[in-house]
Amino acid sequence: MRRRWRNIAVIVLALACTAATIHLFSWPDILRALADADYVVLLLGGGGLLLTGFAVRGLRWLLVVGIEPRPRKLLRSGLANGAAAGFAILTPFQLGEVLKVRLAPQHAEGGWRHGVSGFMVERVLDLSCLLGIGLSGLAIRAGHAWVAPLCWAMPLVSGLALSLLADHVDRAPARARPYLESFRHRRRILLAGLATIPLWLLNAGMWWCAVASVGVRLDPMELCVVVGGVMLATVASMTPSGIGVSELSTRGIMLWLGYPVAEAEATAIGLRLLSPLIATLGLSCMLLMPLASRRD
Repeated sequence: MRRRWRNIAVIVLALACTAATIHLFSWPDILRALADADYVVLLLGGGGLLLTGFAVRGLRWLLVVGIEPRPRKLLRSGLANGAAAGFAILTPFQLGEVLKVRLAPQHAEGGWRHGVSGFMVERVLDLSCLLGIGLSGLAIRAGHAWVAPLCWAMPLVSGLALSLLADHVDRAPARARPYLESFRHRRRILLAGLATIPLWLLNAGMWWCAVASVGVRLDPMELCVVVGGVMLATVASMTPSGIGVSELSTRGIMLWLGYPVAEAEATAIGLRLLSPLIATLGLSCMLLMPLASRRD
């Protein structure tokens, strides 16, 4: 019953935000921006950064589950993470990423339960990095630029916090221990936290390309605020691909940063162009998975 009410709440939120987006946005201006968009920047710049991000995600996964990143393993892990990212863009809370627990290479001793614990570690690292990105932008805006590098180090801080659980895993119920296996390994968690930083730098660059393709130029501070704020709002809303929520939060943040309405709305729609790009490249990775499995 609780799950049913939660699903109803998510659907209502998505519909309400979508309706508000349709009502508030000036669609003639948006259509002109889309007609004049530089899709070369989006496809080559954004797409190239996205594919590089898939590779870094693949490397991070191998670090988390304790597999040596040999080329074939890295290829399979990168494709699995790309496929999961493409599926995640269509699912609430980006839970489609759990698909990689089945597709990506697993440590032989832990099996898929070990993969679940690795997935949990990754989610904590990602959320902490998003929080750090947003805080770094706010720190620069407040005139405290020296704080920004410290904010970007939040995945390492959260990795250290997670590593403190290593001595307490054996105190968990026996049924839960296989799902906490990744928390036993401090070095793996810290390496994964370190890999999370360039991963989200690549994602931020991809967002910049999407926004630049519709004629809006964000400086690093503004980009950090937009990436951190919009992603956290999208994840918290649990709506598939953040539909409606992403557009409204982007528009609100851009207006708060002092941009005119037309550029704020163009930014929101420019970022939405990333959804089909991620889904398409994710599907391509899924189609290539059998080839990688045969070579593995």
